[in-house]
Order: sequence, then structure tokens, then C-alpha cells
Amino acid sequence: MVDNRRRGLPTTGTTSDEIRSWCDQSRLPGDRPELSDTAAILVASGFLTPSGRAILVRRISTGLPVPVLHSGFGDLRRLGRAIAQSEHQLANPMMPGVVAAVMRNRVNGLHRRRDDARKLIVTAKGVFAGGTRAIRRERRENVYLEIEERERLFAGLMCTPTPDANTSGYMRRAGTAAMDRLAGVVGQVAAKTGYPQAGEWANQILVPEPEGASTAPLGTPGSVTFVDGYETLLFVAGHFYDRIVRNPAWLSDHFEIQRTQVNLHAELAEIAADVIALRAVRIDLDRAKRNGGFDRTFAEHIDRRETALRPVWTELIDRVQALGEVAAVVESAAVELRVLAEYDRASTIDDRIDDLIARSGDREISVDNAKRLTEQVRSGEEQLRIYRDVLQGNIARISPAVPRELPARYEPS
Repeated sequence: MVDNRRRGLPTTGTTSDEIRSWCDQSRLPGDRPELSDTAAILVASGFLTPSGRAILVRRISTGLPVPVLHSGFGDLRRLGRAIAQSEHQLANPMMPGVVAAVMRNRVNGLHRRRDDARKLIVTAKGVFAGGTRAIRRERRENVYLEIEERERLFAGLMCTPTPDANTSGYMRRAGTAAMDRLAGVVGQVAAKTGYPQAGEWANQILVPEPEGASTAPLGTPGSVTFVDGYETLLFVAGHFYDRIVRNPAWLSDHFEIQRTQVNLHAELAEIAADVIALRAVRIDLDRAKRNGGFDRTFAEHIDRRETALRPVWTELIDRVQALGEVAAVVESAAVELRVLAEYDRASTIDDRIDDLIARSGDREISVDNAKRLTEQVRSGEEQLRIYRDVLQGNIARISPAVPRELPARYEPS
């Protein structure tokens, strides 16, 4: 085998301490691609009931179709963010009426886009069974996702972990050309009406965070940010999942046994469910402490329950780190398989060279045979020429050179 250290390849994956640090800062180093459709759906399955989540995992494991969006579920998250931010601006009573009218048109358009996306996921044709007999068959096979579960899935996909979804530059990227046109309209309104606030609305529409809302740290060059540590952990888990399942080495015959030992789809779905449940519990604990913290006994009880939850967070980080280890090993194995493929290709060339060398004696014999055949042919040609000349002479003797004319009538002499 080839020494990975000599080639500078990582022999281990991301450590738990690194993942914990990323979650504490809600930031990942480097530019990260968005989650694949399958990873986003599995993360969103954490919002489903256990039975609905098991059905979705079973569909993915058996290759049955699942809902997809051509633009990706990251755009769905950005769409939801644009709606929330635009509605927050509309709620301001000081907004000029002409600007509010433009904003309402924009919000209505965003709502229509969201409704169209919902139809693609909840009532997608060609994905889930539509006829009565087909629905009964899928229910018997336990792969039919009920409408209520699809609604939960859509709600979960609206929260798809997406890099830089809530940073200051988010709306400029998420709004597309429509938001730019809106900014231009608002700027014209400011110039014509003389409202000094109108120009500010344009900037607030593109960049602001709702006042009092929790914000992720601003992104720095070479990093991506998330809303909180829970979303960061979900994204990291989905990122590791994508690295594994997209690697050709994982799908090769070399890991056939390993693929039967672990269901990565179910693993990611369970991690997502636990992270989402833990986040919900922590939010409820914080709310309870905020509302009843004046009672010392109650506050101490809340603190004890928070302490009891800390091992759960550590366990989730360790599970995600284990996925990262698998991803690192599979990627390292992919490099080794490429090297082995080159070795096989080189050995094939060696075999072909050896075969050519081994056949050199046969070629020498073939050359000798060819020379003998040529001599025999030439000898045969000489014999044929002789035979032709002899045959020509015989023909000449049979046919006289001067043709004789027979008399018209035979008369005996």
C-alpha cells in the first residue's frame, strides 16, 4: 500500500473539538457547497414523526423517488428568509404608502413562489402514489408518506441549513434581480417624494436583521456562517453524508460489506431528529427560566436539567464526528483505488510488452515461412511461364499460321 503520510493525505477526519468549536462560533472555515437534495430531505425528516421519518428513509434506501426542487432546497430557505424580512419591513407603521405598495407586491410574489414550491413537495406528481390502488400498494409496502407528513417535510425544508443565510449580505444574494429592481424603485420614490426615510428602506430591505433577533456572526473571508450551533451541526452532518455517498469508492465492490453494515440515510435522519429535539428542549428551558427564574428553586431545577442535557450534545457531536471519520477514510481509500487502478493499467501494459517479447520467436518463424513461400511462389511462377510457353507452342501447332480456303465444291482429283 502507498504511505498516506508521504503523499500528505489526511489519515484522520475532523476532531470532535473542531466540530464543537464550529458550533460554538456558528461558523465553518472555507467555502462549503450547499447540501444535496437527498441530504436536505434527510435533515428535514427530523421534523417528521418517527414513522414518517422511517418511511422517508426507506424510500431513499430503496431508490424510490422523493421530492426535489430544480433550484435546490437552499433557495427555498432563502425564499423563506426573504419573506420574513420583507414582512418585517411591512410591519413598520412609518413606511411611506407608496413604498409599502411596492413591498406588498413583492411579498405577494414571494408567497406565490413559496406556494408553488409547496405544491412540488406536498402534491408532487410522479413522486408519491396518486391512484387509490397505488396508494394501497405503497401503504402495504410501508413506503407511502401521508399528506400530513409531507406538510411537515415542507416546513422542515424551509429551514434547510444553508451557509450565510442570515448574514448581512444575505438579501443582496437571495433577492435576485427582483430585489435589485425593487431597490431602484424605492430609490426613485425617495428622489421624487422627498422622504428621507425612503432611501433608507432600500438598504434595509437588502441587508437588515430584524431588531432584537438573534443574528449569526458576520462572515469573514474564507468562512461561512449559520444561525446557531444546532444548524451548524446539522449542516456538518449533511456535508459529511454528501462526501461519503458521492464518493465512487463508497459505491464500489470494495465496500459492499460496509454498505450493508450501516444505513447512512437512517443515521443522518436520526442525528437530525435528535438535534432538532434538543434545540426545542433548550428553547423551552430558556423560556421557562426567563419567565420563572425569579423563583430560586425553579431556577435551580432548570439549571440541573440543562446540565443533564450536556452529555446529549456531546454525544451528537461525537456521532457527527464519526461520520466525518468515515468520509475521510472513504476519500483516502478513493485515492488508493485510483493508484491501484493505475498499477493495474501499468501491469496490463507490462503484460502486453511481455507478450510481444515472448512472441518474437514466433514472428521470426513467420518471417522465415514468408520468405520460403515467396521463393516457392517465384519458382512456381517460372514453372507456370514454362507451362504457358509450351501450351502456346502446342496451340500454334494446332492452328496453322496461314488459313487455307476450301473450295466451294469438293471435286475429286
